[in-house]
Amino acid sequence: QSLTTALHSCPLLLGRFTVHADQTISHSYDPRNPNLPTFEFQSTDLTFSELKSQGFAYSLCQRHNMDLAIPDGAIRRLSDEQPMLMVKVTYLHGGGAAVFAMTNHVAFDGNAMFSFLAYWAQCNNGHGVELPVDLQPVSNAILTNVDQTSDIPKDAAQSPAEISVDATRLPAEIGTMITRAVSRDTMIPCVYSITTQDLRKLKQQVEASGELQDGEWVSSNNVLTALISQCVARANMRAHVYEHGPWTVFQALDMRRPLGLPLRGLGSPIILAECNASADHVLRPDRLPALARRVRMSVDAYTPEYLRNAMQWMHTTYAGLARDGVDEPWRHFWFSALNTNRRCVGVSCMNRIPIYDADFGAGRPVMARSFNPRPNYVIVFPGLPGETDVYDSLHMYVTLERPAMDALRADPEWTSVCTLVSEF
Repeated sequence: QSLTTALHSCPLLLGRFTVHADQTISHSYDPRNPNLPTFEFQSTDLTFSELKSQGFAYSLCQRHNMDLAIPDGAIRRLSDEQPMLMVKVTYLHGGGAAVFAMTNHVAFDGNAMFSFLAYWAQCNNGHGVELPVDLQPVSNAILTNVDQTSDIPKDAAQSPAEISVDATRLPAEIGTMITRAVSRDTMIPCVYSITTQDLRKLKQQVEASGELQDGEWVSSNNVLTALISQCVARANMRAHVYEHGPWTVFQALDMRRPLGLPLRGLGSPIILAECNASADHVLRPDRLPALARRVRMSVDAYTPEYLRNAMQWMHTTYAGLARDGVDEPWRHFWFSALNTNRRCVGVSCMNRIPIYDADFGAGRPVMARSFNPRPNYVIVFPGLPGETDVYDSLHMYVTLERPAMDALRADPEWTSVCTLVSEF
């Protein structure tokens, strides 16, 4: 009943994608014809203590069938077969429950997903709450509420340098083209933790280093990106996974923030703010302040005009692929920084997401997990809430080839501030 209440307030999840005759796509909601979610329940002989002893490893949950199969993402099937939301609740032996939730990423990003779970929990507890801003409906237009008075080129030739598109190759071919030929068995995904106190100390060290010029500043996320990039790149070179040389370092930037747009709507309009780092920048720990400054400058370089142009290009190019009948048009885009054939490392900081707010009446979640299968691309989530309900740590989802992961675990600069939570 509470899920029904929450869904009827959230058209994005109860609506449907409609593929029109000209292959354009719209998202619509009709309360008389809701797109009902997949909602399953099960019990397992796995106990909470066993799950906790393994660091709440997702692989253990998979072995106990606590997840759901990822559906086919072909655009031709969006409106007919796929719900916007899939949920599975597993009751643990002896008490406790695990909730697996999955949405169509075309309609919902991670911020909206966890906002919805928190809203659903409030509905379950009988609270008369307003729909969070992040879940309120918006127009299908990707540039809703953006001031478009400036003269922005609308030609697809104005593509951002960081994003590529190719409709001549199948998505699987694109994936092969930008991915190192490595057996999945050699990829090691882990979750690490860093306390916010240690991160504050690192930021203070950067600020006191003399590296920043008058008026310059760095954020905690910039410093964390620099630390992760140094340690991950160093581990890859020491393990001879990648040869010695300069690296491309990036921090993911949600384009909605600089443009003043609400963090809701279709998809995740991000861009990867890249900068170049010499081998010296990543091999020498004392170069952390210089690298943090470079990361900050790369983020600041993105003007609102550039981002509006990038979003307009993505929107018009996507629509063109759909009109031409290209299946799964979103899978024909890729970021050059995510090409694992080259020396590139980066971070996506999602530490503002309300990941632990889904209290269904039995207390806050004790652990949350997400996916990050791509090597050298680290995703950061909030850690467990502290005594004051403010998280006092960050969790970093790190996937590396086994030799590089072994080298990372042996790096004193990493282990002095980062603790292994679990293998994924």
